[in-house]
Amino acid sequence: MNCAMKRIFCILLCILFSGLVPAAAAEETGICGDNLSWTVDDGVLTISGHGEMYWYDMGSAPWYPLRQSIRRAVVEEGVTGLSYCCFFYLTELREVSLPGTLGSIGGMAFYGCRSLPEVQLPAEVYEIGEDAFYSCLSLSAIHVDADSSAYSDDEGVLYEGTTLLCYPAARGGERYEILPGTEKVAVCAFSYSSLEEIRIPESVRSFDTTALTDCYRLRSVEVAWGNWYYTARDGVLFSGDLQTLICYPAKKSSGSYRIPAEVKNVAIRAFANNASLQKLEVMGSLSSLGSLAFLNCGALRRVCFHGDAPENVGFSPFPGNTRVFYRIERAGWETVDAGNWNVKEVAAWTEDTVLVPQQERLTQ
Repeated sequence: MNCAMKRIFCILLCILFSGLVPAAAAEETGICGDNLSWTVDDGVLTISGHGEMYWYDMGSAPWYPLRQSIRRAVVEEGVTGLSYCCFFYLTELREVSLPGTLGSIGGMAFYGCRSLPEVQLPAEVYEIGEDAFYSCLSLSAIHVDADSSAYSDDEGVLYEGTTLLCYPAARGGERYEILPGTEKVAVCAFSYSSLEEIRIPESVRSFDTTALTDCYRLRSVEVAWGNWYYTARDGVLFSGDLQTLICYPAKKSSGSYRIPAEVKNVAIRAFANNASLQKLEVMGSLSSLGSLAFLNCGALRRVCFHGDAPENVGFSPFPGNTRVFYRIERAGWETVDAGNWNVKEVAAWTEDTVLVPQQERLTQ
């Protein structure tokens, strides 16, 4: 499940689970592994014993119904593995203590722990699952024990070897330069950060298309000269061959934009949360238009396609108040359904159609 869709699913699931079991009726002790037990006492969740935790899905950990009362989590020595979603949406969790015996942390383990300010990772941790710290809105730093051979941190930014895993949402700062030598930027790595500028070094070979999801203050992305895999034009991030538009920053202030003719793919949520964009021209023929590509682009009123209809269109790409226009001589438009695209109308282009002014177009 991709990052964007996973987030929506998680929110819906939390709403569902929130009313199922009253906190007063929940158990306050139990088993959470073949040799592990748990208790909640006076706001402290304690996990003790030896070995790995049982596997839990979103909202299924036995202490989840007590989540609003849990403010501290203590994982005692002897515990070697934390489950997927083990602390999922413990929104009041403010402190966590992890043991030196801990080796693995499951994906989405701290997902939605919105009050947690920092995490200290022990030296023996060798595996951290995807989105482990996603939506931790108060998280300012992830510190790694200096003796760790698998992970490190750059003043609180988490790295695994040459992979940037997580820039904490509350770390602060307006600009961040990814460390030289970094080769990969992981799923949702910068999500919810307050950064305005990000610089990608020459060394990066893989930049996940969801890495900049929900960066509401982002104004510009810069790519170092010599990077063959990625490029930036006027602060907009593309693949090196310009075939994929990855991120149009949420705080980019232009009212109009022209997608270059070379672009064949618009990534999932590529333009999401931009409140300034009003008019858009798509100069070429797209192969794919990603799900929620223009999510929360409330000012976008008009999109004009110069090429054929996109071959593959994801879930609800437009914000609902947009009108789409196309050149009547181009192929595939007769089968496009406005409802599936979440637009007001899909209509043939006429001379009266308002396009992006020539002077506002990017020079290619």
